[in-house]
Amino acid sequence: MIACVALIYVRLSFGEECWSKNACIETSLCAAKGGISQPNLCSGGITTRCCSCANCMDASLCVSRGGVPSTGICPGSSTQQCCNMASTSVPTGGKTPVNRMLTDLADILRGAGLTVIESEGWKTRGHGIMTSVKGILVHHTAGPATGDFPSLKVVRDGRTDLAGPLSQLGLGRSGTWYVIAAGRSYHAGATIDDSVFGNANAIGIEAEATGSPSTNTGHAYWPEVQYQSYIRGVKALQAAYAVPTSRVLGHKEAAVPLGRKPDPNFSMDEFRAALAK
Repeated sequence: MIACVALIYVRLSFGEECWSKNACIETSLCAAKGGISQPNLCSGGITTRCCSCANCMDASLCVSRGGVPSTGICPGSSTQQCCNMASTSVPTGGKTPVNRMLTDLADILRGAGLTVIESEGWKTRGHGIMTSVKGILVHHTAGPATGDFPSLKVVRDGRTDLAGPLSQLGLGRSGTWYVIAAGRSYHAGATIDDSVFGNANAIGIEAEATGSPSTNTGHAYWPEVQYQSYIRGVKALQAAYAVPTSRVLGHKEAAVPLGRKPDPNFSMDEFRAALAK
């Protein structure tokens, strides 16, 4: 998967072409394959766009996880296919919000049996309303080594170079969720597709962790109670807002250029596989 994203980023950073001419397809077909359409990289009609995949894997592995593999939007051998988990991981009752504050966040998480702390004033906090919720970006704070969620003040109020809130949600080491903002939060920066993963369209979750050592394998440096709560909370948000698993990315996967962000320091393949169970 990382190789897939890396190739996409390299092509985007050096020119105006799609990573593969064969990936210039209709946006509806791209969505059906579980891909993400990027504009201005293909010739043809306005609906012909460059289709990329953030969830490339062996087709047999995709099937074993309950996904639907599709060819044509992943580099490498024909067995490397885009794994679309949307049909198995999003209940039909979910519906993306449109142009509103996400004032139901606390209820969604509590409904999943999670412990929730509401930050005072969170229902009116944000840099304006959310356009939609099409994606979810998972982060780590790179904060202090002790304490449940010592980064709360920074995430809520911001830094000298960036005004808060910096995410809608925080996750403590104990597995406790902190609801910080209902509106747009500055967590994403430039992404592979701002219409899905940009601040206006994606929920940001800052989980407390030092972020060290930097790794893309396993989740050995995370308390199990926190990691399992992360999975449970994201699944609840997916169900409520109809976000497919293919659109749950780590900041390190969504941020451009490639390598701009290292978080979270665990395997996103493993994380998404757990979401699909």
